[in-house]
Order: sequence, then C-alpha cells, then structure tokens
Amino acid sequence: MLRTLMPADNFAFCNGADARIAPDGQAIVFQQTTRDLLQDRRRNVLMLRVGDGDWQEIPGSVGVHLTRWAPDSRHIAYLRHANALHELVLHTIATNSETVLATSVTALRELAWSQDGKFLAYQQREISPLPAWLGLPTPPDGAQWAAPVKLTERLVWQHDAVGEWPEGCFQVFIAAVDGGTAPWQITSGMWWNGMPHMVSSGLCFTPDGRKILMTGNQRADWDRKPSDIDIHAITLADGAVEKLTDFPGPVARPTPSPDGKYLAYTAVEERGLSHQRRKIFVMTLAGGTSRTLTEAHDISVDEIAWTADSQALLAVYDIPGKRALARFGLEGSHDVLTDDIGPASIEMPYSGGGFSEAIDGTIAYARAAVDVPSEVATIAPDGTKRVLTALNASLAQQIGGFLPADMFWTACADGRQVQSWLVKPRGEGPHPMALLIHGGPFAQFGDRFSIKVQTLAAAGYAVLYSNPAGSTGYGEDFANSLHDRFPGPDHDDLMRVVDAAASRPDIDAENLFITGTSGGGVLTCWAVTHDHRFRAAVAIKPVVDWQSWVLTADMGATGGLTWLGHHHPWEAAAKYRERSPLTYAAHARTPTLLIAGEADSRTPPTEAIQMYTALKLAGCEAALLRMPGVSHSTGTMRPSYFAAEISATLGWFARFRKGG
Repeated sequence: MLRTLMPADNFAFCNGADARIAPDGQAIVFQQTTRDLLQDRRRNVLMLRVGDGDWQEIPGSVGVHLTRWAPDSRHIAYLRHANALHELVLHTIATNSETVLATSVTALRELAWSQDGKFLAYQQREISPLPAWLGLPTPPDGAQWAAPVKLTERLVWQHDAVGEWPEGCFQVFIAAVDGGTAPWQITSGMWWNGMPHMVSSGLCFTPDGRKILMTGNQRADWDRKPSDIDIHAITLADGAVEKLTDFPGPVARPTPSPDGKYLAYTAVEERGLSHQRRKIFVMTLAGGTSRTLTEAHDISVDEIAWTADSQALLAVYDIPGKRALARFGLEGSHDVLTDDIGPASIEMPYSGGGFSEAIDGTIAYARAAVDVPSEVATIAPDGTKRVLTALNASLAQQIGGFLPADMFWTACADGRQVQSWLVKPRGEGPHPMALLIHGGPFAQFGDRFSIKVQTLAAAGYAVLYSNPAGSTGYGEDFANSLHDRFPGPDHDDLMRVVDAAASRPDIDAENLFITGTSGGGVLTCWAVTHDHRFRAAVAIKPVVDWQSWVLTADMGATGGLTWLGHHHPWEAAAKYRERSPLTYAAHARTPTLLIAGEADSRTPPTEAIQMYTALKLAGCEAALLRMPGVSHSTGTMRPSYFAAEISATLGWFARFRKGG
C-alpha cells in the first residue's frame, strides 16, 4: 500500500556525490550521504565498487569530505573529520586497510598526488597566537577561566558554517605515502587562497614532481582585494616561490597536461560586475602568454581536467536549468558529453557537481533529474551512459515514485525569456500553488531533485520554481540584469511567472503561497511588502536591510558591495533604503513566518528578527522561528532542522489556506 512522503522522510533519503573513477577504469568510489535518525546527523562514507562487483563501504571512512585516487589505481587518499580530529588517510584496495598519514586539530583541505604516487600534498590551517600587546593574564594550573578573548584586525574574519576564522592561514604540507617520514611544511608566511565564501581550488604537483602549484596571494592588503588570486609555483627543495600568472581577477584550478607541456586554469577577468564568466585558459608550463578556449561561449566553467592525450580539456558549466560536461579541444572544438550533472546536496534543486575521468576516457559523475535523486553514473568512450546505483529505490517504491516537472518559459521584461518548472501533486486539481525562490541571487534552480519540492508537492501543493533575472546559466548579460538592482527585475519576472502558472485550470489561483531562502528570502519579504496576492509567506534566512547586512555578514563587505554597485552604505544611503524590504514593512498584509539560523553569518539572524519586529509593529500577522546552532547552508543543517523547516512551512500555509 502506497503512503505519502512526509517531512520526517528527510531522514530516509540517501544521495551520492563526488564520483571518482580509478585511472585504470577498473573501480569507482563515491561519497554516500545518509541521515542518521538517532544521532540527527548526516553520515558521509566512501562506497567502493571494483569491476562489476557490489558496492562496499570503505571501513573507517565516516566523515570523509575529499577523495583522490592514486596514479596506480591501487590506493585512495581521502580527508576525514571525525572525533574532533582532521586526518589524511591512505586506503589500500588489496588489503582493505588504512594508514593515517597526517593528523591535525585544525582543518585540512585540498589533496593532490605526485605523478609517481610517492607523495601527497595538502593544506593545513595554522593558527597564530594572540599578540603580546594585549597583555593577557595567564590562568594558573587547574584554573577554569572563561574562553579566551578573540581578536581580529582584518576586514574578512568569518565564514558561514565554519565560524570565526582565527588569525593565521593555510600552509601546504607534503606527506610521504610510505609513512617513512612525518609530513613537512613547504610554505610559510601569510597566504590568502580565496574569498571566505568560496572553496579554495588550486593545489597540484608539476609532472616532474619538483614543484607544487597553488592558487593564492601574499598581498599585505589581501582582505581588501580578496579576489586577487594567482597561480604560484613552490619548489619543494627550497620553498622558493614563483608567480606564474598576473591576472586581474581570481584564478583557480591549475591543471598541468599529462604530457607536461601545458598548464590549464580557470580565471575571471575582473570588471566589477556581480556575475563574471570564469573562462578556461591555457599556457605553456614553462611560462608565456595564455589563451582562452571558451571566449566564444557565454558560459562560466567550474571543474576542469585534461584528456589523457593532452589535446583537450573537459569542463562542467551551467546551461539553462542544467549542468553540462563538455570537451574543449585545443584546436577550438566543443562537444557536449552530457547535461545531467548533479550536485552533492539533494535538499534543494541547486546546481553543482563535478566529474572524473579514467585514462581510457570513461567518465564518472553523479546524475540528477527532478524525479530521480542523485545516482552514480558513467559515460563510456563511445558515449554510452550507465547508471550504477539505485540509492532511493525503496523509498520511491513506498510512495509510488517521485514526481516529475512541467518545464515552461515565460516572456518577461527587457526581452527576457524566463525558465520555470511546475511540480504538481497527484490528482486533477485545481491545486494550491507555492512559489519557491532560489537564493544567490546569482545561482540557479533546475532539472534536479529536491527533497523540499517533493515533500511540498506530496502535501498537495503545486510547487513552482523559476530562474528569474540574475540567475546563472543563461549568459552573463542575463545574470547582470540584476547588477546593482537587487531586488527588482527578478521580482517582476517572478510575478509574471506566477500569473502564467496561476492561469492554468489545474491551479487554484485563490490559494497562492510564497517561500524562499537567502536571496529567495529577500524576494519573499520584497513580495509581501509590494504585493498582496499570496495568502501566506515563509521567508527563510532573509536579508531585509542592506546596510546592516553589508556591515555584519561574512561576505557583506566583499561580494555584497559589488552587488550594490561598490557603494558604501554612507555613500548611497537612499539606495540602500530603497532596496531594503524593511523600508516597506508598513505595506505588508500577508501573514509571514520568518525562519532564522542562530549561527548564520551569511544572512545573520538579526535580519529576520528586524523584519519580524517591523511586521508586528505594522500590524501584519507574523511569527519567528529560530534554529539553534544552524548556519546558512541547507546542505549542512542537521536533518531534524530541515524537516522542521518543511513542516513549519506546510503548517503556516495550512493556517491561511482558503477553504483549508
């Protein structure tokens, strides 16, 4: 007998990510995420399949977060965080055993093999002591004093989901795979590797094994120009540093070709815009002028890798509502291999995800679709696709399968064609409809699975989600139509999309609802203060006052200023007020639930609190739900909190549903 998908089923989902195929193509490993009902935690482990055998969990891999195959395909190196320790682990396939090569109480990140398989490079955070000028007293032995004070003198000092960044930086270490010597440090001094809200992407050996290539800078004012990132070569023998690029923007993913002739990398040519294309560049490894392979394509690439013959690069990038993988030849060719690359998280239908390639050209990746949670798949050299997992087959069978989506386009202002998806409940309707708005705002929803969408639809709501002005995957101009105009054109696009969907006979136009997270929370608050068509709203982790956000959020003083046209709050006070939903709180009539994470530094909880208080003072029905210890990312929330977010949304909608 079939049953209905419920918010508590969040615990039942399993998803796969970071599929890595061995260089010889004979084995695949991926990170499997389950949700532990008793511990209320995500459980990340490595699943290994050799040949056509069964999937097996690698012992001891709980807490894994980065994995790389050895060149000989006989070992796997991975980073794990468990029991308050960060460790670099070597797993030997033949003996199904592990060796811990490095242990740290501070974070480890990045992982790269030398071509001969003898060494591993990684980064480890160092923490600088508090300066002597503070004159802090020293507690006596056995004393139980309060936690030590915290000091920063930098503009950039915090990161959502990580917390406050201690003084210090990440340094590069080398570990011998045979364990014969302790890991040794090869960099020193201040290194800055990228903006705090971006993942560092750049660490590898040169083919001859004599140098490490890494991205970063050593500017004294790095916190004032956090996007000024270049590739540096560090000589292992003496630690000498050579700067290989001098690019007006962030450089990432240095990738030497297998034949040792070329160095590929991705880079943004900084022009001060909110969204700027990240292009593929190639130069000779010995140095010289770089040329781009993607100038003719209005795309922004992410992960890249060379083909085995050193004649082409593989790259992933967003296209309308999807994530594609393509081959870019050095001679200018461009061949799309697939467009169903899936992200690591399945909570929301965001873009993301990468790939790996064996020497024979076989590709492994995580596949995504609206009605199929992530599955591990391969693409053979002849283009044949094969799905290797069925991670949620049992749950799908219990509920009669996951729901598909109707995709449609809507003509909007300035000639924009806006892409949207409507996931409808079972039955003929008419159905109440909930608009779900993505964050970013420079991001995209798409043809991907979402626990939240499926659960809202199972509760009887048609779920509408869209990619309005500012969304990525539709070209640089489409995204920058929101530059220095957020919110505004995106709201207008969404209201046209709602009108189009609500005109359908299977939609109940008298029962419309709205919700969104982060940038979607901004637009939810904007909508309820500018429009009265929705019966209820749920604004999750919003920004409501741009001045307070720029001055308190982890990325406010960096990327946030760019979004606002590079104007400081005191230089453009009128603009800041004009674009802040808080300014218009007196116009709100829609019952609104505000949800905040109390450990959120991306959109601090004070933003939701301000809007809640303003709505109350304005006489609008409102409620405030706070989640202790919760940061910004949905993909890092404890499962019970995400289930609570969905159930609270459904409960709030039900309170104000017409005829409900």
